[in-house]
Formats: sequence, structure tokens, C-alpha cells
Amino acid sequence: MAKLQIDNPFFIIMGKLGDLVLLNLVWLVCCLPVVTIGASTAALFSVARKMAADEDYRTFADFFHAFRDGWKTATAVWLILLLSGAVSLADLLIGIRAAGRAGGIFLAIGAALCILWLAAAGMSMLLLARYRYTARQAIADGLLLSAANPRIALATFALALWMPLLLWKNPEAFFYILPPWLLAGGALSALCLTALMLPVYKKIENREKTEPS
Repeated sequence: MAKLQIDNPFFIIMGKLGDLVLLNLVWLVCCLPVVTIGASTAALFSVARKMAADEDYRTFADFFHAFRDGWKTATAVWLILLLSGAVSLADLLIGIRAAGRAGGIFLAIGAALCILWLAAAGMSMLLLARYRYTARQAIADGLLLSAANPRIALATFALALWMPLLLWKNPEAFFYILPPWLLAGGALSALCLTALMLPVYKKIENREKTEPS
């Protein structure tokens, strides 16, 4: 009887898919208390980065290690983002509902703030997945790196917005896609973003090596 080859591409792919499902589920569970969304998302990106870089990882152990290690900073970043996101969304809604020139001004301000919010949120979590930061530094560097890496910023926008846009445009299709997204969608999105981010990590680390101490 032939032995199963665990290094077979089929088993490798299925193993990765299983890890993505486990990672997505633990991320969703840890996001349920709203205050933990920042720490949970930073931990999600931390494990996804290891997967993208083909490093050794243990899904649960590495997730909870990153969750505990980055709890303070990631939570501070999330609370700042939560407050600023509420302001941005309020401006956007006022602009949509208001008429005339004032409505247009609020709409433009709200749209610009929402774009900046998405850029800061996505990139700051990607940075926290790899480096130690203060909350202020993570958000500031996240905005700067988003401007310097528009491809990653656009990917962040697309992955964050496609489900809400689908719900708006085609609710029936949204509810068909929702179950598989809940199964692995967040982890798969994190894997895609961290894969795009790998050259940026390398560039940051190479620059730090060449800078005088």
C-alpha cells in the first residue's frame, strides 16, 4: 500500500486552507468584544505575514502570542481609529443628506477623511504585525507608507469595500458569499495584503541595517 506524501502540493494547499479557516475563526471570535478588534486584527496580520513569507508558524499559539504582545498599542490604535472613523462617517452622511453647496463640502471632506482612515487603518495594522510602535507612530507611518505604496493602499481599499458595495448593489449575491467569507475571507484578505507588504518589510529592514546607530 502506497504511503501518503505529506509534501504533495495537494496536501500543502489543503493544509494552508485549513490554517486560513482556523485563523479566520479565531480572529472573528476575538473581535466580538469591539474593544479587542485592533489587537485581534494585528495578530491576524502577524500570523498571515508568517504564512506569506513561508516561515514556520503555529496558528493558535502565534495568534495569541501576538495578541498579548501587541494588546496595548493595537488597542490604542484601534480606539483612535474608531473615534476618527466615526467623525469621517458622520461628515460623509451629512454630505449625502444635506443639499446645496454645504452638502457638497461635507461630502468631499467626509470622502477624503474616509480614504485617509482606510489607508491609516490597513497600513498601521500591517506595521504592527511586524514591528513595535507607539500608537501615534503606527498611524503616522501608516499614512506615509500608504502614500509611498499606492498598490497596497488600493488593495486595502478593495478588500475592505467590496463586501459592503456588494451588499449595496446586490444583496442576494452578498448573502450567498457571506458564509464562505466568514469561514476564511478575513484571513485570506490578510494573507494577500501581507504578501504585497513583504518587499516593503524588507526595504524597511535593509534601511535600518544601513543607518548609523
